Amino acid sequence: MEKIYSWDNHHYYHAYWEEREQAYRQSLLFPKSTYSPWLNDETFLKTYNAVKGNTLVDIYRCYELWQIASRLKDQKAAIIEVGVWRGGTAALLAKANRDNSPVYLCDTFEGVAKAGEKDNQYKGGEHADTSVDMVQQLMQQLEVTDYHILKGIFPDVNAELLQDKTFKICHIDVDVYESAKDIFNWVWERMIVGGVVVFDDYGFAACAGITQLVNELAAAIPNAFFVHNINGHGLLIKTGL
Repeated sequence: MEKIYSWDNHHYYHAYWEEREQAYRQSLLFPKSTYSPWLNDETFLKTYNAVKGNTLVDIYRCYELWQIASRLKDQKAAIIEVGVWRGGTAALLAKANRDNSPVYLCDTFEGVAKAGEKDNQYKGGEHADTSVDMVQQLMQQLEVTDYHILKGIFPDVNAELLQDKTFKICHIDVDVYESAKDIFNWVWERMIVGGVVVFDDYGFAACAGITQLVNELAAAIPNAFFVHNINGHGLLIKTGL
């Protein structure tokens, strides 16, 4: 990728989206809003600075995850993240939740799984540069205690461990259509009313499969409110059973 500009250690890149065949029209987005509430949130900034080397998610999406987990911290349901990589966003969610409920971290630790014909860039195996030890070390550094790592393709190989759980947040960051669809289909019935499913990479040029899936779900799922964060999140908020 070609770097366009940098500011305050945030780097912006040209994603070469116009060179790919796209089912969804693309353009570079430069919002005019300048309000930056994360700059006044010292607790968030301290946590973000500790985890930013362990995540590929930018500060804007990280702050949205932080806000969601903070607002739902008193709800007695679990948090699940599928697609953990090195644990950065998982640690953010856990710290914002203040250990009020368990956090389940699901990853193959062997890279992207289930890439298919709906995915325009990922072929499988990407982002394998991680390990369970990396995630555990970050959690220990941040003094997160109530977390559980599930290694393997979720929900295929280990969902039975969570059959009796309900969830208030599900963060899906798996980059490809089939994997994200399987996760959503498993978790949605287990989400509490008011719970939020966050799809990372929604609208990314490299993740057409995620954009397709979220658009399909937003149009088809009853009792859900859809939010598009133009920085790369698609949110489905459960409004009823």
